[in-house]
Amino acid sequence: MQCDLWFPEVRIPVGSGKARVLPVLVMVSSHSRFIMARMIPSRMTGDLLAGMWELLGSLGAVPRRLIWDNETGIGRRNSYAAGVAAFAGVLATRIVQVKPYDPESKGVVERANQFLETSFLPGRDFASPEDFNNQLGQWLPKANARLVRRIGARPSDLLAVDKAAMLALPPVPPVTGFTARVRLPRDYYVRMGSNDYSVHPQAIGRFVDVTADLTTVTISLDGRPVGTHPRS
Repeated sequence: MQCDLWFPEVRIPVGSGKARVLPVLVMVSSHSRFIMARMIPSRMTGDLLAGMWELLGSLGAVPRRLIWDNETGIGRRNSYAAGVAAFAGVLATRIVQVKPYDPESKGVVERANQFLETSFLPGRDFASPEDFNNQLGQWLPKANARLVRRIGARPSDLLAVDKAAMLALPPVPPVTGFTARVRLPRDYYVRMGSNDYSVHPQAIGRFVDVTADLTTVTISLDGRPVGTHPRS
């Protein structure tokens, strides 16, 4: 399965009157050309791993190789970013990074990015990242049911053959997202990424555990939640 980040040329409203260009994680099976995609909050390692795990979970199988370019959040060739090797180990798969400036090695996903750019994006408006993912989720089944002339078949029809050659999902999910342990300051806010999230004042001066996935930030004190927020 080939993996890449697509940056659609549209600014997505993210609240407080702000708009951002956000990355879309695209994963394409090299045999069936089956496309999976999801807009994620950033290109940091925690979000890349969380995005891959969510897409593979929806697929219900793990390919034997995940092909990446030299994306910083994954690492440089022969040198993974922190957490990537452990992620691959839990899934019993290999993450292979191709040589720089070698688009031929990822031609399948590059063509999928272009297909998304020309067939999904035109004429659409998006109110939020969630709205983008909802619209994308409704469109992808139609895209995967189209006839791909290069292979003379529909991706959805070949998916069963792909999955039969893949591995089962691991019994224990891999570690993804972000975790941190910090002492809560007097203003009872913690920072995750570029945003501040409030915490119950009872935790002031004590160490709290901050975890974040693609959608939620949770702060806990001795195992008890003291703050839960939609990820901004």
